[in-house]
Amino acid sequence: MDNEIQKRDFAQTLARGLSCLEKLAETDAPATCTEVATAMDVSRAAARRILLTLESLGYVKEERGLYASTPKVLSLGRGILRRTNVWTAASSIVMSLADALNEPCSISVLEGLDILFVSRDATRRIYTSRLGVGDRLPAHSSASGKMLLASLPVGELDRRLEGAVLRKQGPAAITDIETLKSRLGEARQLDYAMAIDEMENGTISVAVPLRERSGRVVAAMSVASHRDRMAPDDLQGKILPPLRQSARDVQGLLRDFQDRNWAVL
Repeated sequence: MDNEIQKRDFAQTLARGLSCLEKLAETDAPATCTEVATAMDVSRAAARRILLTLESLGYVKEERGLYASTPKVLSLGRGILRRTNVWTAASSIVMSLADALNEPCSISVLEGLDILFVSRDATRRIYTSRLGVGDRLPAHSSASGKMLLASLPVGELDRRLEGAVLRKQGPAAITDIETLKSRLGEARQLDYAMAIDEMENGTISVAVPLRERSGRVVAAMSVASHRDRMAPDDLQGKILPPLRQSARDVQGLLRDFQDRNWAVL
């Protein structure tokens, strides 16, 4: 649990149900009960009860022993998507920067050891898979993720990384925790982070933090490209200055939302 609550207040059954929906959302094809149980690290019997409950509520469907989430799951986020939030408002800034640079631009928040895209130019891509709002990437292999990890208090960073397995993504991905902490220290001093060949071979990206009025980092804004289109040195010389300016514009929106007592996240 990222936000600590009293053990007696934690509803494990609810947590497992939500975890099941998350695991089904991450799979590209319907999954068997055994596969769901393995992904959730629970017994097959426990996974079966959860799946049957979700099926009875209409969030999961079963066909020939395979389970998949239904469109009803989308209703859980409909209110958020319908309500104007700061990231919706920031999308015009994201698109404007992407158009000016002709490179994909995005805003991400940190969830555990992943980044979650909350605003993204979906018309350009550098990764094998097309990514959009709601998609995730490992934080340790992305510029935004490293910037967000670097912005955590040291104790919180240590807690998140304790026992973590840093999976190798691209050829230059950092898989050693101490090496990662060293790179995060550099990003903290520079107030920006880069990732070169870390997510996929040839991919390059740079990210800067987005701060609310109190100075707390709540997100990161990044621009990515590919070695076929841009040299890594260009990230600092050509990309970083306009990225910082766009980040300042987004921070203005953040503070405006705070002044109106609207939810920032």
